[in-house]
Amino acid sequence: MTQLFKNIYFLSFLFILVSCNQEKEQALSLNSLITPDYKYNQDYFYCDLNKNVSLINLESFLSLFIDDHLNDFDEFLDIDILFPDKVEEVKKFIFSVRSIKNPKVVADFVNTLNTNEFEKISSCNFSIHQSSALDIIKQVPKVTDDILNVEILRCTYNAEYNFGTFRISIDRFSNAVGRLKIPYKLSYISLSNSNDFIWVNSFFMNDHEEFLETKWVIDEESTAIKEEFNQNATCLDSEKYKSYVLI
Repeated sequence: MTQLFKNIYFLSFLFILVSCNQEKEQALSLNSLITPDYKYNQDYFYCDLNKNVSLINLESFLSLFIDDHLNDFDEFLDIDILFPDKVEEVKKFIFSVRSIKNPKVVADFVNTLNTNEFEKISSCNFSIHQSSALDIIKQVPKVTDDILNVEILRCTYNAEYNFGTFRISIDRFSNAVGRLKIPYKLSYISLSNSNDFIWVNSFFMNDHEEFLETKWVIDEESTAIKEEFNQNATCLDSEKYKSYVLI
């Protein structure tokens, strides 16, 4: 009889263990079905200034280009140019191009640059990927400058994590940032590998680092949110830029 009770107890424990594992697997499976509500497509074109070409040459070219072609693209594209922040000599830059399921117009922009002999100014990687993207937070002040402080982080989800598991941390972060009332935009860009994404912080203020150090970094909730982020994803690198509106 004693052996019978031991067997029953073991079978009950095994049933509970299997049940818990099934619930965990079902939760992970359901989370994997949750995807962002993407609103636009993002392309980044990475460029290097040619030898003996200065930023003044680049600025002159782009000023003429915008004067001649603004009406061709203004309705369909949002184009910014990003320069690395805090470098002694700027030799690299990025075209940031937003569109809404319109790769043809993006290709037209690239072709128009080439027609105007942009290759004499810079060599660029003009691969069009049309990555799906959305702005998760957009606390934009009524009056803004044409200059943004931008931080771009390339990240990958950890094993068994995805946007579905990450969304709770993102919601906590959004609420915390909302209470800070900082002029800020957070963009989420999904890459072709569904496990990888780009996280873009955009600050509409020049003293944002000082603001974050005094208002955010010391806050206990920020530490908890950072730990949740690290549990869900690993960011491989971070680059800071000054962003200027072109179109």
